[in-house]
Amino acid sequence: MIQKINYFITRIFDIILYPFGFINEFWGVLFLSVLMSFVVLIIYKYVSSPTGIRDTKDKIKANILAIRIYKDFWKVILSSFFKSLFYVFKYFILNFGPVLLIIPILFPAFVQMDVRYGMRGYRVGEDITIKASFSRDPNELNVELLENSHFKPKMNPVYIDAFLGDEDGNDGEKIPIREVNWKVEALKEGVASIRIKVGDRLAEKSLVIGNTRSALTNKRMKESSWWHFLYPAEELLPGTDYLENITVHYPGKNISFAGIEINWLLLNLLLVVVIVLALHKRFGVEF
Repeated sequence: MIQKINYFITRIFDIILYPFGFINEFWGVLFLSVLMSFVVLIIYKYVSSPTGIRDTKDKIKANILAIRIYKDFWKVILSSFFKSLFYVFKYFILNFGPVLLIIPILFPAFVQMDVRYGMRGYRVGEDITIKASFSRDPNELNVELLENSHFKPKMNPVYIDAFLGDEDGNDGEKIPIREVNWKVEALKEGVASIRIKVGDRLAEKSLVIGNTRSALTNKRMKESSWWHFLYPAEELLPGTDYLENITVHYPGKNISFAGIEINWLLLNLLLVVVIVLALHKRFGVEF
């Protein structure tokens, strides 16, 4: 169910961002930043207390001013100091409610931006590590990476059956690592298909080589879980015995605009802050 929800959100963002697929990525980030800014302003407008926030800030300023004016009266300084601390705490409490609501609402948007603006497809000639994780020892299975014209193997597969845990021998939960790793080299651009055969079952995951504006995902999983909030761009693996997921790690990238390269998240936060501060008076919002 979680995977279906996230996959549906991915398709919605594909439609929304389709017109921006033909221009610089900066404009897509700007468009989403504007939408996110309106969400922040609307939530603050109806959830926060502008009057309470304004009064609290005034009292903080008043107590700080009292400390500066009556600097020779230690009782006034001490009283104003603790009062200012109280109102600072109250100020954070008044802002905590809206922020607590904003984060889960905007989190899917952050993920959708990351899978589009935070990763790039592999370049021709780059090495790619493909990992297939299993629920049992892969040495006991017949596992095979099928050939593809977009990449070629660079080394024999590595089979791993180990536990990640306390190496000192103390009691504790140990996490099993059961996977097969392949290292391949990208040969030509395009959308390739990583096809892994386990016994007589076949599982696939997409692999993008070259430039793309499509949503990328590092992992395709067998079962729906909370991890799909981070990997929303592919459907579930078909029912393949013991195969849990197929993983690649796309390289990161920055957005280039006007000769400047910047991480999408930093750009997004800067834009949201500027837009929110510019419009908060029109919305009757106080920070």
